[in-house]
Amino acid sequence: MPSNKNNASISRQWEVLKMIPSQGNGISVSDIHNKLAAAGFEVTRRTVDRDLIDLSIPFPIYCNKEGNAQYWRWMEDKTSHIPGVSVADAMMLQLVEGTLKTILPDTMLQGLKDRFALAKRKIDALDGSNSKGLLADKIAVVSPALPLTPPATPAEHYEAVQQAMTEGKQLAAVYTAIHDQVQKEYQINPLGLVQRGHITYLVATVGDYSDQRLFALHRFNALTLTDTAIKIPDGFSLAQYINAGALQFGSGKAIQLVARVNPHLAKILYEAPLAEDMKLTPAADGWFELSASVIDGWQLQWWILSHSLAIQVLSPPELRQAIVDKIRGAAALYAED
Repeated sequence: MPSNKNNASISRQWEVLKMIPSQGNGISVSDIHNKLAAAGFEVTRRTVDRDLIDLSIPFPIYCNKEGNAQYWRWMEDKTSHIPGVSVADAMMLQLVEGTLKTILPDTMLQGLKDRFALAKRKIDALDGSNSKGLLADKIAVVSPALPLTPPATPAEHYEAVQQAMTEGKQLAAVYTAIHDQVQKEYQINPLGLVQRGHITYLVATVGDYSDQRLFALHRFNALTLTDTAIKIPDGFSLAQYINAGALQFGSGKAIQLVARVNPHLAKILYEAPLAEDMKLTPAADGWFELSASVIDGWQLQWWILSHSLAIQVLSPPELRQAIVDKIRGAAALYAED
């Protein structure tokens, strides 16, 4: 079994190969040495010289001498594509893996697992020989929301949707909505897939209707590709659909939120504003008056309720009443008999 020292040398030499250009005069030993240092490899220039000489035996690279200067490059018509991941890429992939595991079902991660495993092996191989490799145990990803396990979604569902959108065909679907738990059959036009938190949604229209609907992908009981051509509403854009607030599960209308917030929540909002036009005005009692243009929907109400002791909605009156009703309903659940 190779030693950790050998693994670290191989990782360093692989980085060197990635730096060598296939065009132009080449790259100098000094530049390679500086780039290795930036990547966290603490080696001498002499070590870099030895690495280049060793690599020139199995790989088609050579030293292009111009006077006293020496530049390394790939030979003409030889490939310079080196598979794998760099140290920086490995660190990034570890962060990405931690993030995606909290929101994506295992089915969607299958294609990335080999890449994640390669990144882990890359970091493990450094074993303290690289300063950046030491960061692996000092970086973590934590979801700001309560972590939920993504629902199980058959891989066939993703494949059917992808094929339908690629070939421009409708899907015959059997779907069970969460509100009534009744299986229903639909002929749907798939318009796009959207990942919202841990749920994957299919944006689609039904039959000849043009109104867009959201279907949770894991609630499909069956998805079958048909020979019927897809019908896309005129001017439909997935980006515009999302920007209009469709994934906030509400009216999608912009409203002017006016509320009172306590000093702690005001500090949070100063750092992460609700909107570009948000204003916070100090009040006489130490609280702040908040004003912001936001999209009306469940997501807004969830945010307000999550800060229920720190915010008092003043307007619009419909939103204020909706929050009051929910708080009263929640309080009733805990009322003594």
